[in-house]
Amino acid sequence: MDCRELDKFLQVYLDGELDPEDSEALERHLRSCPRCQARADYEARFVKAIKVRVPKPVAPDSFRERLAAAVARESEPRPVARRLMWGSIPAAAALAMVITFTWTVTSGFTPLVREAVNQHSLAPAVDVNASDMATVEDWFRKKVDFNVALPRFRSRSFNLVGARLSKLAERRAALIRYQRSGHRFSLFVVTDSGGDLAGQRCERVGSKEFCLTEQKGYTVAQWRSRGLVYSLVGDATPQEMIEVLSSNLSFP
Repeated sequence: MDCRELDKFLQVYLDGELDPEDSEALERHLRSCPRCQARADYEARFVKAIKVRVPKPVAPDSFRERLAAAVARESEPRPVARRLMWGSIPAAAALAMVITFTWTVTSGFTPLVREAVNQHSLAPAVDVNASDMATVEDWFRKKVDFNVALPRFRSRSFNLVGARLSKLAERRAALIRYQRSGHRFSLFVVTDSGGDLAGQRCERVGSKEFCLTEQKGYTVAQWRSRGLVYSLVGDATPQEMIEVLSSNLSFP
């Protein structure tokens, strides 16, 4: 099995629906291909996050009553023209429920956040290896046209690893990599173009407001500072991310 074939069968394999012979061939390829193994791990985390974190939709009582009434009306004779124009009322109601639920789960996921999560999961190599904030800030002064002022994580366990140039939604971005207790975090910095920050919930910590959202098993925390937008991505839960920000962070 090569990389192209794995792309076709990976989701079936993760769902446990691939036959044993093909599963063995796919696993052999994963053992020999770090790129495909990284993608398989990423997709597996995504599936797990969906199962664990996406809430089961529960229709309100008022909706159930309207749906029951619509079902009852379906048994009544209707003119052909009306049936062709409106179709099935229960089907339309069910579709509205699906659309509403999908919007609730995905609203607030901007392209910038999606790309930040994807880049974090792929863990591209850093352009500069450095554990000193001043070194990283000086390196970015020669690379981008905005001042990358790094937040000061006071905890010694939150370690700066390095940095690289990046792009988010066709915008130039600074990417700074951190490690904490074996976990990776990626901080993306872009110029602030205005508008609402992406987030399913926002929390105020001190003088700063942080907006948090979850995607594919990761949590993204966004905030503003001095004309820049910061997006911190990690595999922490939203509550853990707030604890990291509130106990360890000071701003330039």
